[in-house]
Amino acid sequence: MNKLSEAERYLLDAVKRGDEQGWPQLVERYQGRLLAFARSRVRNNSDAEDLVQEAFIGLLRGLDRFRGDSSLETYLFSILRRRIIDAHRGKARGVCLLRDTLRPGDDDSDSGPESRLPSPDPTASVYARQDEKRNEMHHALATAIDDLVSGYKDALNFRELQIIELVFYAQLKNAEVAKAVGVEAGHVATVKHRSLSRIRKHLMDMPALTSSSDADPPDALLTGVWEDHRPSCPKRSTLGAYHLGTLDPAWHGYADFHLNTLGCRFCLANMDDLKQSEDRADLDRLRQRVLQSTVGFLKKK
Repeated sequence: MNKLSEAERYLLDAVKRGDEQGWPQLVERYQGRLLAFARSRVRNNSDAEDLVQEAFIGLLRGLDRFRGDSSLETYLFSILRRRIIDAHRGKARGVCLLRDTLRPGDDDSDSGPESRLPSPDPTASVYARQDEKRNEMHHALATAIDDLVSGYKDALNFRELQIIELVFYAQLKNAEVAKAVGVEAGHVATVKHRSLSRIRKHLMDMPALTSSSDADPPDALLTGVWEDHRPSCPKRSTLGAYHLGTLDPAWHGYADFHLNTLGCRFCLANMDDLKQSEDRADLDRLRQRVLQSTVGFLKKK
């Protein structure tokens, strides 16, 4: 399932063709939001810039392997997050501010889905089988979670979407989720059970991925896939409308929760970049107005 937008496909094709403008345009498009995210994770601005640079290099190195299973933005965020974890192993913190607030001792240095699978025996064939199974599980879970989230969004059922975000994305306990959302803990358990049942149905179509029909993927594995694919994150255009105050009330409430309660660092970085872009755009417009209004005076001079 290809998640690339037309603009992303155009940029990637331009880079692959060796178009001189393709790469600078791609870097310009994503550097602001990536730098804002890196700055939220490391204190030194120079280190943040180095990590963003490494993320772009990582994109180029893996360009032939990128299949478009996620948006280009999400793919770059995933590369950058791993670079940050590698640079600060044991110190990296969650991608949700709420998780950091409630569990300040936690870190996500090994929260990726790869780290949750059993270590393979040291033979090439076993490594290959483990990699294949891991990729199949990752893809199946990503599809299942995306379907689950899309259903909640289409139905404008943001309350239950908030619950599963807090359960699977932030990895909070039922009681913590209930307090954050304002519902009973029993309701959280019901939503979690119903969501896992829907996910399990997707996995049952791939019997090699589960040992039994009742098996559920570990919460940590779901979190790793969620962080890699960000299915619940509002689109950049939605965040822009939220910033301008033009969103439908239901969507505005959800975006506000996602940003200010859940505290998704990816989306907060996008908001920071949007605000900075808005400031730059205002200056550019002002400059153009000044130039246009003064051109006559310059000719007289």
